[in-house]
Amino acid sequence: LAKDVERSIASAEAWIMIAHIRLITRRLARYGYR
Repeated sequence: LAKDVERSIASAEAWIMIAHIRLITRRLARYGYR
């Protein structure tokens, strides 16, 4: 059970990282980043 919890936390952190990266890239693109 503990392993599953750790895995779910790791995947949640990964999804948060992906969301942040997409948000940052979108913001950079909006400011005309080339």
